[in-house]
Amino acid sequence: MRIDHETWGHHAMAAAGGFFGVYALLVRGGTFGSSETSNLIYLVVAGLDGTWGSALVRLGGTACYIAGIVFAVLLRRRGRRERLQRLAVAVDLAACVLLALIPAETDPVLALYPMFFATAVQWVAFSQAAGYNCATIFSTNNLRQFTEGVTEYLCTREAEQLRKLRFYGGTLVCFHLGVAWGWWCTGRWGIAGIWGCVPLLAVPLPAVLAREPARAGR
Repeated sequence: MRIDHETWGHHAMAAAGGFFGVYALLVRGGTFGSSETSNLIYLVVAGLDGTWGSALVRLGGTACYIAGIVFAVLLRRRGRRERLQRLAVAVDLAACVLLALIPAETDPVLALYPMFFATAVQWVAFSQAAGYNCATIFSTNNLRQFTEGVTEYLCTREAEQLRKLRFYGGTLVCFHLGVAWGWWCTGRWGIAGIWGCVPLLAVPLPAVLAREPARAGR
């Protein structure tokens, strides 16, 4: 099966998303920096407990995530999605630099502010590949879509369901290959292990760049 540039870029970014996820969980106190679900839950709990310092730090993390989404949407409105995707890779690279410099004793949520922003930008930039709504920074919905695709294909043998399960399955595989690589890097280098994400972020660039000339002549 031939993989087009858009799908290739999407899967490559899923590997980087998996790396970011495992890095945050293993290095920064079990906080998942690619999603806001747990952060918002803990924000509510901190407010109910009256631990206002923790609540403010978590509120700041939510603000970073929202800012990343707003930033990406505004840029998307101003130009081609390919340009936003290239910028998203650059933002991820900048986040890697900042994460490597933040000391270990920093509050885990505060230390993940660059990741909150960067993964939110990545989510907007790489969420519509091949006609599917598919995140590159977490897996729950992708697992559901893959399972639905497998079940529907076994029942109907429709080509579209086969295409769907391959796409979501490929995203899941790439995401967890990134997890495995991140696990090895963090186990070996700790906080500095974030540098292991840099080569992963270089992989999608040829795919994103290759799509620009085809649209320039339209």
